[in-house]
Amino acid sequence: MLSDNYNAITLGNGWNTPLGAISFYAARSSSKLNNDTRHEGTSYQVAYNKYLVQTATRFSVAAWRYASQDYRTFSDHLYENDKHYHQSDYDDFYDIGRKNSLSANIMQPLSNNLGNVSLSALWRNYWGRSGNAKDYQFSYSNNWQHISYTFSASQSYDENNKEEERFNLFISIPFYWGDDIAKTRHQINLSNSTSFSKDGYSSNNTGITGIAGEHDQLNYGIYVNQQQQNNDTSLGTNLSWRTPIAIIDGSYSHSKNAWQSGGSISSGLVVWPGGINITNQLSDTFAILDAPGLEGAHINGQKYNRTNSKGQVVYDLIIPHRENHLVLDIANSESETELQGNRQIIAPYRGAVSYVQFTTDQRKPWYIQALRPDGSPLTFGYDVLDLQENNIGVVGQGSRLFIRVDEIPTGIKVALNDEQNLFCTITFQHVIDENKTYICQ
Repeated sequence: MLSDNYNAITLGNGWNTPLGAISFYAARSSSKLNNDTRHEGTSYQVAYNKYLVQTATRFSVAAWRYASQDYRTFSDHLYENDKHYHQSDYDDFYDIGRKNSLSANIMQPLSNNLGNVSLSALWRNYWGRSGNAKDYQFSYSNNWQHISYTFSASQSYDENNKEEERFNLFISIPFYWGDDIAKTRHQINLSNSTSFSKDGYSSNNTGITGIAGEHDQLNYGIYVNQQQQNNDTSLGTNLSWRTPIAIIDGSYSHSKNAWQSGGSISSGLVVWPGGINITNQLSDTFAILDAPGLEGAHINGQKYNRTNSKGQVVYDLIIPHRENHLVLDIANSESETELQGNRQIIAPYRGAVSYVQFTTDQRKPWYIQALRPDGSPLTFGYDVLDLQENNIGVVGQGSRLFIRVDEIPTGIKVALNDEQNLFCTITFQHVIDENKTYICQ
């Protein structure tokens, strides 16, 4: 990882064994602060993960060793450059000066849809400081109808054995309207998180998030946060407007002693042999989807990310070393191009750019109303051929023919009796009138 005055390199490997997954990595970091202080150090990690199929139990253990007190994560680097915004030099998140750490986690789903329980523990000590810090947490989560909720209880001890207990209740309630067929589907999510300590009420955070727009292009959020300790209430909002070529973000927050606002625009440019594509964001691993001639199809539920006039779209939510299913949805496309198979699967390496082509039929579609000479309908499902006997369509319901052709044919043949190889013919004078009823002679 490279950034201003910070760089880190990581080497590691993992093995999937019958007893579980084992991984190891080593990291070397270099951090230069604004006051020209430099920290360089190395850390090591070994981890073990196991999934028990019979009980659906997940278990993990990880151990870290920091070879010197000067190892810094990127978060550590940012914190030290900006520590005057924090109340202490060693808070729970920016845990600088670690020497050894050990964590253990177990997660167990309960039978009969009774929810999930998890237990976690973290032990750590520090360079130049005596004692050990310990954190323990229990949580239970479940859902009822569309409502999800989580209860957690934690107990912490710092290196001076100072104890802190905390309880938290989180609930999330979604609201939906619209069926995405006759009316656009919309969703608003109401969430609330309330925390308690052994002394009573501690904090409350209530938020509303939602998605709006014909193509789900607007994401918004509003929140209210109240802290009992300093009797402070903060309000905030954020907006994100997503278009096929850019993402525009904005935010604002206000509290008793400060206010903050921000905004950003992200976009990406991909130049490749098939053309130039502008996209709203890019990651290190992405795919170029090409469905020639199919305009307005969206990818993997992203209604705001649609194929352009050439049928091309860039999709960046690719997970490397995994199977990624890419699905084109033509529900809101007005293109006359036919998509022949809407799903592809790729499993790229990290950093790869995958070209994924979909098969399309760009021939112009025509609907032709036709009857037999006696006025009876043509047989449903029979083939329609051009005069060179190439299959160009089929007889649909109500004796309506559907054909696809590059150019208007001089005539077409419709099967009357497959067993006897009988056909009738309709001729055109360089024009097809879709409002006319043709007689198949």
